[in-house]
Amino acid sequence: MKVFLIGCGCVGRVLAENMDRMEEIEEFYVYDVVKENAKCIVNDFSKSKISENPFESMDETDLVIEAASQDAVAEFGSETLKRGKDFMILSVGALGDEKLRKEMFALARERGGKIYIPSGAVCGIDVLNAASVANIDSVELETVKPPHSLKDSDYIVKNNINLDNLNEKTVVFEGSAKEAVKAFPRNVNVSATLSLAGLGFDKTTVRVIVDPEAKRNVHRVRITGDFGISECYVENTPSPDNPRTSYLAAISAVATLKRIVSGIWIGV
Repeated sequence: MKVFLIGCGCVGRVLAENMDRMEEIEEFYVYDVVKENAKCIVNDFSKSKISENPFESMDETDLVIEAASQDAVAEFGSETLKRGKDFMILSVGALGDEKLRKEMFALARERGGKIYIPSGAVCGIDVLNAASVANIDSVELETVKPPHSLKDSDYIVKNNINLDNLNEKTVVFEGSAKEAVKAFPRNVNVSATLSLAGLGFDKTTVRVIVDPEAKRNVHRVRITGDFGISECYVENTPSPDNPRTSYLAAISAVATLKRIVSGIWIGV
């Protein structure tokens, strides 16, 4: 298998390190708007090659992995699926855009390419997928983050929220997942994944809390439906290379890739 990796930040590096060791992967192209990031990957991993033209790289590979941004999903997602190629999305919040989501899903059905969405930094997606076969009443996400992880977010800046002066847990956002992925495009992608697996972006509720005492990102998911009630909790260790990214999000992408190349899928 040949892979095209878009985005060479901390998650991209974890993916590259693992792809370099996978026997099933022959080679992989890398692309980043910051060219130096891509060069660092190529210098460190023998199976990697710089992508000089992203659209030509799509034609030469079997799977495209987005590990960059919501903008990258919009730029490369439909183009990948038009070619009948498989596309893995890490910046899932991009699919909060209904037009883009419908376009990509339609192309996947028409052209035969698959869309893969890792569980990311949240737990409970398997329960939600199973529960969605019957009736789901509610899906709620509560995210607790240390101040530094949201400090430069557009939503925080736009609303003049001073995170440095917080002395206790403070709710800084409460609304739908559709609103959340726009407010925090790099911080609450998990809400998009929950939305796609369950009730959709409008009916999934999100609460973002800043805790000055928090050392890790925490996600609590509560699902109710015909199956009963599920409450899931995960406390995420920050990535060693980027404290704003949960390590679980990176290794979740690797786990998804391993299932793709092995052809063995355990769980819903």
